[in-house]
Amino acid sequence: MASLAALPLAGCQSGEKAKLRYRVIASFEVDGHLFEASTVMEIHYARVTNSLIGAGGATRLYGEALIADLDGRGTVYILPIQHPRNASLTQVYEYGVLSTLGIDSSIGSLTDADFSTLRNAKGRKPFRLHKTTRLPAFIFFSDEQDPKTIFELQPSEVGQYVSGARFLGLDIEITDAPVTRKLRQRLPWLNAVNVAEIFPRDPRGARRPNSELPLSHMITRARFFGDGSR
Repeated sequence: MASLAALPLAGCQSGEKAKLRYRVIASFEVDGHLFEASTVMEIHYARVTNSLIGAGGATRLYGEALIADLDGRGTVYILPIQHPRNASLTQVYEYGVLSTLGIDSSIGSLTDADFSTLRNAKGRKPFRLHKTTRLPAFIFFSDEQDPKTIFELQPSEVGQYVSGARFLGLDIEITDAPVTRKLRQRLPWLNAVNVAEIFPRDPRGARRPNSELPLSHMITRARFFGDGSR
């Protein structure tokens, strides 16, 4: 996919670039009261010409998963990836920022007008991923100190794991605040090096295809961050 091209290696950049700093805001109702949690991310878009891999555009995403600590009752993490049904983990904000701002072009076919829209974006808008209702992946830990207790939950299921809580929606708000850097301190095992696999995995030689795997069996530590923050 075009957005997977590494910015320095994808080809010649034409000079058309845009950088956007935005806050991802998750809204919940907790015992009838509004509760919001957020994380600040930054996305770079660039037009690419003469690409060796056929890419017409490239992206770089900075930031980390959103930590929604719901009034001390439980914590939901919203990853900077999506998990479509019966599919592999894939990018979400790289596409979702465009469609949230009303840009229909793909990453590889952004027009001059699209770049102008990105550079002049402002305000707060409901998150939209193309013309779907899909959202970034929501995860929960039975025990945050043990990454093997990770599991995916649907936004509508938040109340099953956090008493009195209900997910209301996800917004994108343009900001100039610093990119958030809290996750590695909250989950120290993200910093571990030279360790065995820390997430659940199928036995060697018996791995199911990605279409049958739960998120817990595909996730890696890198997936908690944008590709520019790993």
